Amino acid sequence: MADPIDNITDTAKDLLEDAKEVVRQRFFSPMYFYFILSWIITNWKFLYVLFSVEQSDMKIWKLHYLMSFYPMNGFWVSVWSISKLILIPAFSAYIFVWWFSRLSERFYERNETFKLNKETIKRKLDYEEKVKIAEEKRKIREAEDDKEEIRYNDHQEFNDYLDEGTENITLYDADYLPSEVIYNTDPESYKDKLNKYLAEQGKDKSSI
Repeated sequence: MADPIDNITDTAKDLLEDAKEVVRQRFFSPMYFYFILSWIITNWKFLYVLFSVEQSDMKIWKLHYLMSFYPMNGFWVSVWSISKLILIPAFSAYIFVWWFSRLSERFYERNETFKLNKETIKRKLDYEEKVKIAEEKRKIREAEDDKEEIRYNDHQEFNDYLDEGTENITLYDADYLPSEVIYNTDPESYKDKLNKYLAEQGKDKSSI
């Protein structure tokens, strides 16, 4: 059988934990937090006298002086006292919790929209850059395709002309014709020389 004292102790611990949880939830709740903060700001003189001023420094009773902050000797005076105690802190807490949270949500929404727009613009610029590069590559391929290929063996007479009076080029005990070296190492120069040669021979340049 359980000891009654232990049961009472466990019950007291549970109640204490529940009370702590309630206080924690209430204090850290935005509404209660801003209410307490606003109440402290509105009634700072009352708190200053309550915690900082000693009775020995006052000519009247401290309690009477504290009560003088909230007089109740008239309707409008009472309304003002109640406002400082409840209405003003409650209204301020409402402003902080409701309107400031709405404003914060707006700023957050604008910031996220800005990030999305920035990412969209970046993707658009990347896409346009890729399209531009692809078009340039296509133009290069088309230009290369339009070039007429010149075959070395199709112009033997010109090759003999280049080789006349020029010794063969020797590389690693292997001899190469000058025309062959020019054709393989500098095809543009080979083509220019061929065009000049054909022009001098009176042939149509466009037949190349």
